[in-house]
Amino acid sequence: MKFKFFLYLLLCVATLNTSAQERVTTFGIQLKPIIPVEFFNAGKQEQRENGIEYLNQPKLGMSFGMVIRKGLTKNISIETGLNFLKRNFDLTINDPDSSFSGTSDFSIVNYEIPVLALVYVKLSRNIFMNVAGGVSFDIYPTPLFVSDTYFTNAVNRFHWVTPSLLANLGWEFRTEKSGYIYLGASLHRSFSTIFREYVTYFGEGGSRDEVVTFDLTGNYFTIDIRYFFHEEKQKKKKKKKKGEKRVKDPNVHYDKKGKRIFIDPRKK
Repeated sequence: MKFKFFLYLLLCVATLNTSAQERVTTFGIQLKPIIPVEFFNAGKQEQRENGIEYLNQPKLGMSFGMVIRKGLTKNISIETGLNFLKRNFDLTINDPDSSFSGTSDFSIVNYEIPVLALVYVKLSRNIFMNVAGGVSFDIYPTPLFVSDTYFTNAVNRFHWVTPSLLANLGWEFRTEKSGYIYLGASLHRSFSTIFREYVTYFGEGGSRDEVVTFDLTGNYFTIDIRYFFHEEKQKKKKKKKKGEKRVKDPNVHYDKKGKRIFIDPRKK
């Protein structure tokens, strides 16, 4: 029953009036708040070793960058760009035996190059919905090391470039001359673990030497806000056939200054 409903839904989407902007290349800017969602394996992590509790809590992050979109056909566009991301975390260590609790925040910075294919559904004259999917190449420039009197936190990357799956759903309002305003949401899911975090707890006065590890994924959920600048449709170039020569109009002549002079054949 569910399978039949899914096929019916696909048929309905396929019969809608889809519309991309063929031969239009647009440039845009975007701002994407990063929201930690536990459902996508991007939420809080917790460990307990020798009576000590370690909590790794993702917080709200931010991404911003530029987008380039190219219309290939009436139904399909491709999109790429470059984004800067900053994801924030809180590391909390609770030691009940020493009545000690400490929290330290840290951030992971990386860059992202997405490559997406988009399909549009026209909802009204100026409002369009798009569904997009593709991959993202995530670049992690450097590892991270944070320390204090009672702990150290080393975050080491597995690879400096990691591919990820990227899916997007959004709506945009297209004006006649003032560009596009876009609102949507994206899911970024890495194909593998990107970081391993090593937390060493010394305790007050260095009386302990406890080590735990966390595996950090590159999964996150974003709210996408974009603005695309207005661009005119590119003119389609006509290809000349090989051996084809331009036919000279016998009724057009030029004066000494190169100005065209039209001669009425009836007056010849």
